[in-house]
Formats: sequence, structure tokens, C-alpha cells
Amino acid sequence: MEVLERRLYKGAAEIDEVFGVVSSIIFGPNFDWNISSSAEDKMVMKITGCPLLEEASRKGRDLEELSKTCQAYCRSAVENLNPKCSQVYTKRMCSGDGYCENVISIRG
Repeated sequence: MEVLERRLYKGAAEIDEVFGVVSSIIFGPNFDWNISSSAEDKMVMKITGCPLLEEASRKGRDLEELSKTCQAYCRSAVENLNPKCSQVYTKRMCSGDGYCENVISIRG
């Protein structure tokens, strides 16, 4: 924890770095997303390709359960990588939206 406490927040670039690490771990190389808006204290991503959703759909899994699990895991990963960040999905493909919208921001 000492390393995290000594790190200084670097704005949107750090948010992008945190999300990049988390998405690589969770989703693998076929994850497709882009930044739809960015500021020093907040970044909004539009996610259009999700290997987890594709696999769950193919296997007939409960997509709403996947949505809840994904949200909880991503939030935990982002907030544990950098306690100054918070994460929330405002749109989710698992719940029927056309894309996922992921908002990572700095806690005020």
C-alpha cells in the first residue's frame, strides 16, 4: 500500500493507464474500446467489443449475472490499482445496451 500512497495523480493519462491494465487482465486482446470524452479528472470510454459477452452469449449464460459480475470486478480492480479512482458503467451490452459506457473518475 505504501507505493500507492506515494504515487501522485497525473490526470486523465493515469486513468487511461489504469483502465488499460485492468482491461488487458480481464478481457484479453480482443477487447475493443475508445475514449469518448476526457478531462483531467474523468474519462469516459465506449466499449464496442467484449470477448466475455461473446463467450457468455455463445454458451447461453445469464447475461445479467455477467453484467453484475463484470461491474463489480472492474470497479474493484480500478479502485485497488489506484484508490483515488472510482469506476462505474453507465451503459452495459450485457443488459441490452448497444455498447458499454465506462466512466473512470478521480474521487473528490
